[in-house]
Amino acid sequence: MSSTRRAIDDSVYHPERYASSADFEAGLIASQVARRCARLTEKSDRALIWWLHFMSWQPGGLKAVAEILVSRYGGNLGTKQMAKIGKRSGQNHTGEEVKEIRRDLPLALRSQFPLRGEIPRDAFGETHRIRISLRLNADPAEYLSDEAVNLNPEILRLEKQQRTEAEKHPVFYRVEDFLALCCEAAAGDALEAGNEPLDKVLRDLCFNPAVPLHSEQPWFFFKLDCALQSFMSDWIAERATGVVVTSLGKIVHEMLDYTLHSRRMNLLEGDARTGKSFSARTWCEQHPGQARFIEVPVGNDDAGFFRALARGLGIGNFSQYKAGEIKERVESVLLTGDIMVCLDEAQRLWPEMNIRYGVPKRINWLMSMVNKRVPFCLISTPQFLERQIAWERNAGWNSAQFLGRLGLSKRLPVDLSVEDLMAVGSSILPEVESKTLRVLAAYARQSARYLAAIDSVADRARYVASRDGRQTVTTEDVRTAMRESVIPSDSALVRTLEQGKKIKGNGNIQPAPALEPEPEQPPVAPPARAIRPVAEIGTTMRRVGDVAELVQD
Repeated sequence: MSSTRRAIDDSVYHPERYASSADFEAGLIASQVARRCARLTEKSDRALIWWLHFMSWQPGGLKAVAEILVSRYGGNLGTKQMAKIGKRSGQNHTGEEVKEIRRDLPLALRSQFPLRGEIPRDAFGETHRIRISLRLNADPAEYLSDEAVNLNPEILRLEKQQRTEAEKHPVFYRVEDFLALCCEAAAGDALEAGNEPLDKVLRDLCFNPAVPLHSEQPWFFFKLDCALQSFMSDWIAERATGVVVTSLGKIVHEMLDYTLHSRRMNLLEGDARTGKSFSARTWCEQHPGQARFIEVPVGNDDAGFFRALARGLGIGNFSQYKAGEIKERVESVLLTGDIMVCLDEAQRLWPEMNIRYGVPKRINWLMSMVNKRVPFCLISTPQFLERQIAWERNAGWNSAQFLGRLGLSKRLPVDLSVEDLMAVGSSILPEVESKTLRVLAAYARQSARYLAAIDSVADRARYVASRDGRQTVTTEDVRTAMRESVIPSDSALVRTLEQGKKIKGNGNIQPAPALEPEPEQPPVAPPARAIRPVAEIGTTMRRVGDVAELVQD
């Protein structure tokens, strides 16, 4: 290593010395995991390995997975013989059972459980040393027989001491004694025995093709593969708990299911702020062994695009690599066929400039991957087809090949029902009553920000509650948030944007005039639209009938 990378003393602080700290280690590299999965024939086994890869990139990594396995699936903690005997905490293992269990332990750990009358192997060390010393120090012309050596007073004293100590050993051991040893081994506190901790065992399962997925290893955790399958199923079920799936979300989930089944490229288009991205991300989190959710970055550069794919697939950041090098690693993972990619903001796949002279490189690469049976689901705004048409018109790009590879294209609904919006509000503010949730739903349907409006009200209401020293949001907090902050802010924003669209004759945008209060409007509820004007308190909110009093002055 270069001498410039070494600090001579501690007189100068060098923060870069911590760059290689183990605490900064990222997850497992997907390209290596893909090579491991290529050796597995069962689809469920490959999905399990890819789930472990996904978990390695979560906070805590595989070490957190190992800790949960020990705490939650403690019934699998122990050796094969312990599982066969079937005794639980609070019970004792007899002498014969202890002998059977010791056969499963590494040699270095068997001496920790001696039975009455047994002399541990390491206890013979001092006696053996004295025997060797007597023979080496004897006169060469005088031979010391075994009987003469064994009758040496020092050896007799040590053997008597060993027999005395052996009689003090127990005739049985508690189940907790062996479980404590297994916990130490899983945590890495018994490394002198030559075994690896549980998180390193999980790492080897993901990397080493010589390690069978279904085996009796490690010795301290019986049927690890079954525990991992149970943990993955429970983890996926937990991701689905409390998640509201709207009518639009059901369409997104159905399209993703079809993409995974058909292994083709499909397109979902929908308006902004309707929850399509959230639904797609939620579905991918519930299929961690089969799919990855990736947002397409802005810009036209290849390096940024493939770097985003590399981060989403769990390959790494590759900030110092060239685009071609990152591309090779991305393709090595995708071509295994195990992972479906959900590309959010897919309209960014089209170049954003130089339409007349450029080529849609990202689209061309996408088509090449589809040719190799890599499944993609594109989540986009209506701008996707608009940009495609612009490329056909201005650059003469032929979209026939792209359309031929597009399996299914679907337009998402423009609006959500009041019931869907109330369900979303209930998931964000579960402590708020149904009457208030209906007000939130009515407001969201008329707000330009749609679902984001519910988030804004919830955030402001929680702030109001915390400001008053309370943990629970009340109906009055929601009313205050809507009346004093969120609705006036939305209304001011919309009016400013509408005024800013007026263009002078010289092409400059007119400055927005000072905002004036809107006049009272007749009580006629406008239909929900793709672009929703925001109503002021006392006008539109009066049109929601029996709940209008929640937000009126």
